[in-house]
Amino acid sequence: MEKSTSKMKAKLCTLVFLLMLLVMAYIAFTMYKVAVKDSNKYQDLANRQQFKTMTVAANRGTIYDSNGQVLAQSVTVYTVYVDPNTFQEQVRKQNSNKDLPPEKRVDYERAIINAMTSNLDVTEEEVRQKLYTDSGYQIIAKNVDKITAQAIMTPLTDLGLYCVGAAPTAKRYYPNNDLAANVIGHLHYDGYGIYGLEAYYDDYLTGVDGKIITAVDATNTEIQYRYKQSYDAQDGDSIYTNLDTTIQYYTEKALKSAVESNLAKEKGCAIVMEAKTGKILAMATEPDYDLNNPAVIYDEKTAAALEEIRQTEGEDAYIAARSDAWNRQWTNKAVSTLYYPGSVFKVVTGSAALEERAISPLTDTFYCDGSVTVVKGVPPIHCWTSSGGHGTQNFVQAMTNSCNPAFIAIGQKLGAKAFTDYFKAYGLTEKTGIDLPAEADSIYVPYSRMTALDLATSSFGQANKITPLQMITAYAAVINGGYLVTPYIVNKIVDADGNIVKQFEPTIKRQVISEETSSIMRDTLETVVTMNQGSNVYIQGYNIGGKSGTSQKLDLKGGDSLYVSSYCAFYPAEDPEIIMLVMIDQPSAGRYYGSAVAAPVVSEVFQEILPYLGYYAEYSEEDLETLDVNVPDLINDDVESVEATLSALGLEYEIIGDGDTVLRQVPSTGNAMPKGCKVVLYTEEDTEPEYVFVPDLTGKTLEYANKKLTSLGLNLKPLGGAARKSGATCSGVMNYKEEYVEVGTIIETYFIVNDETG
Repeated sequence: MEKSTSKMKAKLCTLVFLLMLLVMAYIAFTMYKVAVKDSNKYQDLANRQQFKTMTVAANRGTIYDSNGQVLAQSVTVYTVYVDPNTFQEQVRKQNSNKDLPPEKRVDYERAIINAMTSNLDVTEEEVRQKLYTDSGYQIIAKNVDKITAQAIMTPLTDLGLYCVGAAPTAKRYYPNNDLAANVIGHLHYDGYGIYGLEAYYDDYLTGVDGKIITAVDATNTEIQYRYKQSYDAQDGDSIYTNLDTTIQYYTEKALKSAVESNLAKEKGCAIVMEAKTGKILAMATEPDYDLNNPAVIYDEKTAAALEEIRQTEGEDAYIAARSDAWNRQWTNKAVSTLYYPGSVFKVVTGSAALEERAISPLTDTFYCDGSVTVVKGVPPIHCWTSSGGHGTQNFVQAMTNSCNPAFIAIGQKLGAKAFTDYFKAYGLTEKTGIDLPAEADSIYVPYSRMTALDLATSSFGQANKITPLQMITAYAAVINGGYLVTPYIVNKIVDADGNIVKQFEPTIKRQVISEETSSIMRDTLETVVTMNQGSNVYIQGYNIGGKSGTSQKLDLKGGDSLYVSSYCAFYPAEDPEIIMLVMIDQPSAGRYYGSAVAAPVVSEVFQEILPYLGYYAEYSEEDLETLDVNVPDLINDDVESVEATLSALGLEYEIIGDGDTVLRQVPSTGNAMPKGCKVVLYTEEDTEPEYVFVPDLTGKTLEYANKKLTSLGLNLKPLGGAARKSGATCSGVMNYKEEYVEVGTIIETYFIVNDETG
């Protein structure tokens, strides 16, 4: 029995020894794992417990226009926060200090609540709840301005409360709200660019955030003035664009008016570019949106439609529709939307045929009887005119008449192979390479699949879909000597110290046509505008070249009645510097020809920006005879001298009262009015002016409008390129319409020729 017990003890000792050995091995392995293998992990955990890190956001780079005006910038705002653990620790320390007299005790909670509620839009309960949350960091408010942050922090700092802080951060601000919105783009809620320049140049604009690292004790309370390290933020680079805010403003103003008056269902866009360099001076999409509030649906009709969806179809349908509306609102139509260019494209077909000597601009003629059959058994292709065709025309006349049968014949003379070669050479099979995101790829018929019908419709711009940017870039090559340039927005990138990081220069891809052919095209397109001074883009004293376009959206159901109206013009005609393209998608107010819908936009913008750019009108003697007259200041002048002054200016007058001196006049000084108009002069005090109702002149001829307004004692000032052409009608754009105005008032109204000529 004793022997058996000894053996058992020996076995037990061996077992215990082995168990202890295993435990020691496990402990050794664990120590190795913690101290060596996973040391970085546990060091990081220790740092998290012992140190508190606060991020100091870097300022995003500023975006400027070509004159140094700010388009987008980061402004410093503050995030106001409380540290509940530090707050509660400070309260405990004060309460445990029995030697502190009552008059020196501070109600920390009340002090913090008062500071927050008196300066921020927060309630007492919200602040109190965050003060007693089991957390080391609670945000009270974001995007607080500096003055407000100081108003909060100063009294609390004076009380020795270091549980409240105001951390500086950056907020993106767009001082011009919606100006160039679809070009500039905006930021995601997380601070990175998602549209426009903000997205394309995000890597340059984004800075490197700084950090403030401080030590904390076991209760997560900051240990003041110990182990504190700061790493300064590095601000992002800034970009200077080629955009000019003045040109951008006038472009958007005119485009918005046209989109609204023509009831465009699918927006409109416009581009102003330097013809020789590709610098984009303005690029607009209308309707646009407010960059400071990108989530707000800017278009009132769209917003109303979304609300109706919410009410009738529910929240899920509303969210899906809103997402689609956001995408359409933020999209840059000039870069990301494809369209059939229509007759604007005839400049490509015509220049290619001239370059290949397929036609002669002087000797070849083209006959139009209103339609042409290209393929037997297929319905004929009609010309836009309903008057039986244009008859026999030379090249210039065919371009001026915008005759489809003539350009079908020109396309046939050129041939499918040469046509597709030039289509590619003009850059229409590839993206332009502009420095903006989401540029669309064209959709076109390649030579391998091009039929006779495809060639016919391609020749007048109704078979291949391209972007407005591709069209203006190709058009610029037609008239600038034949050089295809890369359009670009940004001029240079500079760092926070003003050093140039990157400088952009014009890029010429290739020469597509010769200077000789380009010269012929310039002369032809100038004739299109100036012939009979009847073009809607004609501006007295300026030699402009241009071409209209009207296309059907044949790839859509019912597309034969859905139109896209466009116009592209350049100045000076003999040596182009500025080129502009306008496209309005699906006008629905009755007019749809590009020359009637889009051309007036070009005319309005050119009249504003050409003098701004230093180009001034040069009038012939004939022009000088028809120029408007500036109304002089006649107040306090005697009646006899006033009569002589107005007669010398070619203005009529009506004197009301028996006084000898002019006391009031209508129109007032500085207004411009055509010769033959009447100035109303008042010579007695307290004479009651007469008011008359201004009729809506939409669709009325110039002759009718003038006669009607004159009978009412009003002055007609016709505007627009076709304002002096017989047969022009009022477009409906008037400074006064269906309202009462004083007799003698100048009524400005735009007149247009509603056809595809030009």
